[in-house]
Amino acid sequence: MTVAAVVFCYRFAVSPAVRALSRRPTLLLASLATAVPSVAMVFLPLPDPGPFRWFVAFVIIMLTWQGATSDYDVTQPIRPQRHAKAVLLLLAVASCLWPPALLPWLTVICGRLNGWKHHAMMPLRLLKAYLAWFLVATPFGSTRSTAGLLMVLGCVSLSHYVKPAWSKARLGPWPWSWAWHNRTHYLMASAYCWGWARFLSAETVSRMLRRVRLVDRPVNFFTMAVEAAGLVAFLDRRLLITILAATALFNIAVVLASGIFFWENIGTNIALAITVALLPDAEYDTAFGWLAALIALAALLLSAADLLWQPWHLGWWDSPFTARIHWQVETASGATLGLYNNFMCPYEREFGRVLGYFFTDEPVVHGHLGIVWDRDLRDRLVHAVNDRDELHRLKQAQGQVQADDKQAIEHIAFLTAMFIRLRADTPKSPLPRRLRRLKAPGGQLYQWGDLPPYRGKEPVRRIIIRYQERCYRPDTGDFVLLADQVVQEIHLPVSTTDHGSPLCAKFSSTAEPTSESC
Repeated sequence: MTVAAVVFCYRFAVSPAVRALSRRPTLLLASLATAVPSVAMVFLPLPDPGPFRWFVAFVIIMLTWQGATSDYDVTQPIRPQRHAKAVLLLLAVASCLWPPALLPWLTVICGRLNGWKHHAMMPLRLLKAYLAWFLVATPFGSTRSTAGLLMVLGCVSLSHYVKPAWSKARLGPWPWSWAWHNRTHYLMASAYCWGWARFLSAETVSRMLRRVRLVDRPVNFFTMAVEAAGLVAFLDRRLLITILAATALFNIAVVLASGIFFWENIGTNIALAITVALLPDAEYDTAFGWLAALIALAALLLSAADLLWQPWHLGWWDSPFTARIHWQVETASGATLGLYNNFMCPYEREFGRVLGYFFTDEPVVHGHLGIVWDRDLRDRLVHAVNDRDELHRLKQAQGQVQADDKQAIEHIAFLTAMFIRLRADTPKSPLPRRLRRLKAPGGQLYQWGDLPPYRGKEPVRRIIIRYQERCYRPDTGDFVLLADQVVQEIHLPVSTTDHGSPLCAKFSSTAEPTSESC
């Protein structure tokens, strides 16, 4: 009953409130929405979350660190952004002491600080689930509902792995088709082409790929087993702890292979595993066993069907071909440097993925890191990387032209305004220079390329935007540059005239705080 009530409150009260307040992120409205239940709770005994109090505090601190240390969008007024970060810090302290304060905290981080991103969705949903539990448990004065809290938090976390397993199982005619036929070492090759670990030589990576391809199938089956293991996690406490630890190790393997860094998920699941291990046996026995496993199974299946919360599918075929937009800058001294996604924070995710295809008329046949959703297309790309005519025909037949003059103009205006304001010494980071190393890490580690990185030490006089096609040839192990063309040059004016404040969010839906269902 506790699980059902918490899930209902999450789905029909907390999530709609966060979504509505994030669309119009006014702190006054969020505070008023928090004040109403807070007044009622003053006269009620508050539920004791036990050790989960410290787990929730850890997640709040972790996400507050991310939101408070991310760079400013220098094309926007700095003062409101600085104010939002300060308010986030204050609300984080309040949330650790008084859970209803999570509502304005969620409003600030999702609506003001661009926090509703793919990599932070799982820990944010855990906080919303905790808030829902607090709102449900308080009126009933329940002292035994913490077992239900454990089940809800576990289901929220594990659903972000069960859903991808379900998505992979649907890619082929059989549930095991992806595990048997996907060539996961192509993901590593494409990530290297994209900009991950380019400090390694191509020969070194090629030797690694020759070895890794021998274990594609065992790795694939292990991946699906870890992702699907959440379906039986609540049969036993030790099993739940093991699965949570396995998901953290799985995410560590993902970052090593692809540069996709789910550090928020890693930290959250390790903290949850430790919390579960420290729980007293007597109070939490009802959270495990066949009945608990069936309840959890129902919640996981409903979330996989997008009826509760909506984890991403994360199921695709890896290909060895990538087409990507790259940014370069020419500094005042004449040096040409790479403009990589880490410098473009708070939009490091956008600049690390597929942003910029609106500059080119070339048909694009894949998504991030060369992924496709059709095995036949994957196989045709593998053969086409050795035949440029065949690749051209395949692009024309299967690709999609994403050229868009309006988005290109907005993007040029954004870059122009950004570098003019940086030239005028507009602060980019909220941290002083000596503390920059304390900034939270990004989620897309594509910080290397053909050129040394630009770090902001010199003013920029020109921005060069290039379209490049690269591939890994499985038969020879070579990395080949197939196409390299300049699609746009932006010459920055000498003066520091204000060019307005275009929003990066205009040309990337992932920057929208409410673009996903909460």
